[in-house]
Amino acid sequence: MSQLVLYAYDPRWPQAFEQMKSSLRFAAEGLISEVEHVGGTAIPMAPARDGVVDLLVGVENAEKLALVAPYIEGLRFTAVDSQLAEEGVLAEYRRPRAGSTPAYRLLLTPVDDDFWRRAIQFRTAISHCGGSTERYAQLKRRLAMSGVDGAQYELSKIVFFRHIEEQQSGGELE
Repeated sequence: MSQLVLYAYDPRWPQAFEQMKSSLRFAAEGLISEVEHVGGTAIPMAPARDGVVDLLVGVENAEKLALVAPYIEGLRFTAVDSQLAEEGVLAEYRRPRAGSTPAYRLLLTPVDDDFWRRAIQFRTAISHCGGSTERYAQLKRRLAMSGVDGAQYELSKIVFFRHIEEQQSGGELE
């Protein structure tokens, strides 16, 4: 079991996201509909697991996946088995850290999918709701210090996500 590592917020993460977003859109020649910054590095002042910049990449539909994959791989991303397939993620790619360049995780999903909507909604809620950012940061620190494995870390965050979703919907989840 590997130790979870949290990186303190780095103000260079949004710039790293913007640079990769630009590279993806240029390389994929119009096949990508949207690119959003999600995950821990998208939340100002919150720590992020392993300092990985998460990109939510939207395509029109699953058929676009085969067309866009070579362009993503051309940017030195490698396809990995996604644990989020049941949530609607079509493909997951990783790109390791290289020198001062951060590592990246790319989640490819249709832009009209529920996963897309929920990821954006959560990022916005955490970033703009009083106290949510600090509660999220505290949860992540507590989990990392307690020595939980990656699966337990992710499960605990999902519980927190659901709580935020419930607050946002006025107590009624869809």
